[in-house]
Amino acid sequence: MLAGYFSNITAIKVIISAIDILLVWFLIYTALKLLKGTRGIQLLKGIVVIIILKVAFNIVGFKTMSYIIDQLVTWGVLAIIIIFQPEIRRTLEHLGRFDLLNVIFNKNKVDFDNKESVIHILANSSRHLSRRRIGALIVLENNTGLDEYTDTGIVLNSEISRELLINVFIPGTPLHDGALILNNKKLLSASCVLPLSDNRNLDNKYGTRHRAALGLSEQTDAIIIVVSEETGGISIAMTGTLIPDFDDEKIIDFLSKNWLANKNKIGGNI
Repeated sequence: MLAGYFSNITAIKVIISAIDILLVWFLIYTALKLLKGTRGIQLLKGIVVIIILKVAFNIVGFKTMSYIIDQLVTWGVLAIIIIFQPEIRRTLEHLGRFDLLNVIFNKNKVDFDNKESVIHILANSSRHLSRRRIGALIVLENNTGLDEYTDTGIVLNSEISRELLINVFIPGTPLHDGALILNNKKLLSASCVLPLSDNRNLDNKYGTRHRAALGLSEQTDAIIIVVSEETGGISIAMTGTLIPDFDDEKIIDFLSKNWLANKNKIGGNI
């Protein structure tokens, strides 16, 4: 009987089953990675506790408690959708960044020479702002459109220059408070409002400017340069991670790897 059972298992079925298992593990790993550092990971632990209690009550025979847990599980799907709404949205946005048609047909080619010159302008401007301890929040658009954030600020739609970029953040000027959003061709909008991160693991030494940079990086694939007004330190936020201690050379190297050739990629290299 066993021989007959194993004879029906072909190499193709084994390969398909192995791929299926790997995809499940990849899905679980991706979900945990997206939930890491958010309130969602604590809620996930609560769900695990409920499942353990359900199994324990069924074994012991506590009918009333088992009924209550069953109701929690029954309505838990709707509760999860409501509670995990930010995390679900972030996951769908993460998947939506991959444009298969652009990969196949090589659409939306990037002007790499222009983008490289923009990177040097950003590095030079960040160094200037850092030395004078002028706070700045500079957003670099990637595959995910940022229209909902550019609409909160003042539209510039101007050519990118070191002088204009620095002048935006000079204290006392109308546009200095908020974020400057740009792509590889234009300064799109200034004085923009960004979503704040609720990451409780973020060091207390970071203020609202850094939390806004991290918040946008959690919800989009944008790269955000932050210059601290207090210390002059330069940090970069990307894919939900805030990386400190940059100088102009490190900025050029980082952006060359993660922004210069980042079209049609899901994320970049940190």
